Amino acid sequence: MRALIFAEYGPASVLEVAEVPEPHAGPGRIRVAVRASGVTPADCYLRSGRFRDMAPLRLPHVLGVDAAGVVDEVGTGVTGVQPGDAVFGVVDLAELGGANAEYAVLAAWEPKPDALSWEQAGGAAGNIETATRVLDRLKVGPGMTLLIEGAAGGVGTVAVQLAVARGATVIGTASARNHEFIAGLGAAPTTYGAGLGE
Repeated sequence: MRALIFAEYGPASVLEVAEVPEPHAGPGRIRVAVRASGVTPADCYLRSGRFRDMAPLRLPHVLGVDAAGVVDEVGTGVTGVQPGDAVFGVVDLAELGGANAEYAVLAAWEPKPDALSWEQAGGAAGNIETATRVLDRLKVGPGMTLLIEGAAGGVGTVAVQLAVARGATVIGTASARNHEFIAGLGAAPTTYGAGLGE
């Protein structure tokens, strides 16, 4: 199958499309024929080598954590999904990639909402998973006040919307140009930096 890989650390110019072996769905996993996948800042950091001491990779490496596609293999023990279903989700985060390819094995997934395009779903799963995990861990609910740093970013915009939906009062930090945007999501905007405590 074709995949976006890098065989050495470096700038974006080290990326290339190459043939790699197809992955297969193991126990508790599904494989999708990828319709769209995301590229995150973390992918760029991994490719650059910035994280090579913390997260060494076996090269060549296929990037991508988020993907949306059509299920074509279902691993043992998986229920509630079958070949032909449209889903979006994330790869096993311990793998640090694998979604920027014709086929990807997902470790967590949900049905793709009809309201989301393939491209939107392909770039959303990691942000949704991260925001949900953090809000669940904090037990965010009615009566709480929550400060969300970077409220106009990928994870931040999801976290604002989920926290507001859970009944929390949300204050979101963002640059002034994004204040109207995050106010529209339900957060009280504030500028980050010096003077925040005032």
